[in-house]
Amino acid sequence: MTNSKIPVTIITGFLGAGKTTLLNSIIARYPDLKFAIIENEFGDVPIDQELVVGLDEGIFELSNGCICCTLYSELGEVLQKLASDNYQFDHLLIETTGIAEPDAVAAAFIGPGKGKTFELDGTICVADAQYIAQTLSERGEAVKQVSFADLIMLSKTGIIGETEIKKAETAIRAINENAPLIRKRKQLPDNPNLLNLQAYNWKKVEMELMTHHEHVHDKLASHSFVIEQPLDPANFEHWMSMLITFSGSQLYRIKGVLNIKDEAHKMIFQSVRNSNKINVGEKWRDDEQRQTRIVFIGYNIDRKPLEKGLNSCLSK
Repeated sequence: MTNSKIPVTIITGFLGAGKTTLLNSIIARYPDLKFAIIENEFGDVPIDQELVVGLDEGIFELSNGCICCTLYSELGEVLQKLASDNYQFDHLLIETTGIAEPDAVAAAFIGPGKGKTFELDGTICVADAQYIAQTLSERGEAVKQVSFADLIMLSKTGIIGETEIKKAETAIRAINENAPLIRKRKQLPDNPNLLNLQAYNWKKVEMELMTHHEHVHDKLASHSFVIEQPLDPANFEHWMSMLITFSGSQLYRIKGVLNIKDEAHKMIFQSVRNSNKINVGEKWRDDEQRQTRIVFIGYNIDRKPLEKGLNSCLSK
């Protein structure tokens, strides 16, 4: 394993959406990259060039030099094996099952001690254009997959008309209005680069928070706050710890640029489920208004308790 961190891309989407097809397209699109691939299970569509040249407890190497894994054991154990010197690769791709919740996978890469070898780049959700509107109305797993995605790829657009495609896009935008939404083509796009989303890069998080606004759809909510008064670091840490402990299953993601009392730098806070991390951002400029911007994305979360909790973190 190299000394630099290995970027990780999660591919999610409901049953039959075309996740493995996208995975194959990525492998073909970047022939010079050596991938490690983790699948919860191997489906009807096989991985290209699937000739096995080596096998070790569910981890096998493909003839193109890529590494494939099945999750016979816990994800953490598989990651530990891949982090050893036995395997050399440039990028880790994780394809979830059709009913998996991607935030549970993402949480494995967020938090203290979890970013030494791997670095989460982003989550791509594949959505079947023909059925996604109906699926979102019936299956909570699909709602979470779409809402958590950093990029959404609409598949199977060639078998339906433009009216149905627009209906699918409208249904997706009702759940996630911020992630790029692109239509799957035979040739993957150069922009955006699917392997360089940098969704957890603190600079990109800060830029996103400048334009993020309130969004509520059924019980799925995105609550944004802008706070002028500095935060007390101890109070914020305590409240956030309690919030994540008791409501982590409802909170899909938290992103914030924090204005901490007596701190010259912006503090970038990110959380997925029960895991969180803080990065030191750039210094506050003299001509810049110091304020906290934070967004909470989750299911069945009320704004008022969040607002009350944040107010309890204000410096006195």
